[in-house]
Amino acid sequence: FYGCSNLASVNILDGVKGIGIAAFADCGSLKNVNLSNSLTSIRDYAFSGCSSLISIKIPASVTSIGFFAIDGSYSLTIYCEAPSKPDGWVEDWYFSGTIIWNYKDKN
Repeated sequence: FYGCSNLASVNILDGVKGIGIAAFADCGSLKNVNLSNSLTSIRDYAFSGCSSLISIKIPASVTSIGFFAIDGSYSLTIYCEAPSKPDGWVEDWYFSGTIIWNYKDKN
């Protein structure tokens, strides 16, 4: 889906374990991303350059996240279920916007 200019929403379904390198990079219209609780890995640049991305929730199941995996939208809020950055996440996994740690759904 790299560079898909009309992609507005992504739903990663249960059973998917990882998102590959630059899988959704430079998808300029992407606003909404829903990640399943089966996801364990988000690779380098997976959502880099997604300038319209508003929010993304990273489930606690994610134990590995790559270099600049989520980057490019200064209005982005990332909701992380983990209380702090897990050991498997590289130092430069994220560059812009706001991060809320220890996020819990109110549902």
